[in-house]
Amino acid sequence: MIEDTRERLIRGDIWSRALYMILFAFAFSITKLIVTIVVVFQFFTILFTGCANEPLLKFGNSLAIYVREILDFQTFNTELHPFPFSPWPDEEPGGERWLEDEIDTLESDDDEEPESPEEDTEKK
Repeated sequence: MIEDTRERLIRGDIWSRALYMILFAFAFSITKLIVTIVVVFQFFTILFTGCANEPLLKFGNSLAIYVREILDFQTFNTELHPFPFSPWPDEEPGGERWLEDEIDTLESDDDEEPESPEEDTEKK
């Protein structure tokens, strides 16, 4: 048992992973700051314009996926090294509700007032 422990202690792959984990812990802390900036900017963009900044929406989605990749690596759920050792995640965002075309559709649906239950009984 002591020999097994000694072998694990001198294996280079675990120490190499430890260095990558330190690197990605640093990247994660920087990413948290960037996410905060994106969140605040996107909030005020929607507040003042009524719709999301589409490039920022895509970047925010990619950033969220990147954070997930870092956490998966840090928690030993994958051996895949996140960016810059693999491609930057590039998927379509899921925030269609906040895009300009979707905002127009939602507003037109809101303009139609639903019938009240009293009107319903009067029609019968």
